Amino acid sequence: MIKRMLSLWISVIMILILIPAVPSARAAAADLSEESVRAAMLAMKAQYPEGTPFGNDVFKSWKGGIYGGGFGCAGFAFMLSDAAFGSLPARKYYDYTQVRVGDILRLNNDSHSVIVLNVNADSYTIAEGNFNGKVHWGRELKKSEVMNGTTTYALTRYPESAGKGDINGDSTISADDAQIVLRAYVRRISGRAAGLTQAQISAADVDSNGIADLEDAQYILRYYVLNGISHRNVPWSAIIKK
Repeated sequence: MIKRMLSLWISVIMILILIPAVPSARAAAADLSEESVRAAMLAMKAQYPEGTPFGNDVFKSWKGGIYGGGFGCAGFAFMLSDAAFGSLPARKYYDYTQVRVGDILRLNNDSHSVIVLNVNADSYTIAEGNFNGKVHWGRELKKSEVMNGTTTYALTRYPESAGKGDINGDSTISADDAQIVLRAYVRRISGRAAGLTQAQISAADVDSNGIADLEDAQYILRYYVLNGISHRNVPWSAIIKK
């Protein structure tokens, strides 16, 4: 019991130290609506117009974690991804019915990367580098081609479990959110109202024990450090151990 309480209060100290010292990770786009993500990617078209040479000799770094960067098609997709999502962490997924604007698809048996500009009824509008050695905007990729078994994985940088841990509603999970939960907890144990809406309480209760408490603040801070700062792509299930 003493060890557990010591761990919790160490978390409180970490929250108080980190909040003024470490800026929250923010997307480069004004928000994470698909319209804003698309606009941020299309803004790169002025710098890399149709037909710009962009082959496997071109390397671009990436802020999404998982990979440090990529050559050719991967590098081009990573560059547009950073323009839209800033330093938000990426994660892989394999359910291609969930593809959104800004997601990266690794196609053709792990040989080509594209980034999604628009999701249509039966296709995706994509942008890609190293299309015959050049930049190509606007190719239509049939959904059936993605579903035919030759797609290796998809990458997304939209926050996991939308809303979970995001108390202030800015579409990122940061030390700011941990601070909000900590303040609400202190108010509650001092006999005052927590000062959170029901939606905020639901987002704050990341361990699903029915209350927003000190442990939730600890979990949110850990998620932020591992994903927002270290870019290690650690899911909630690995952070919350019951």
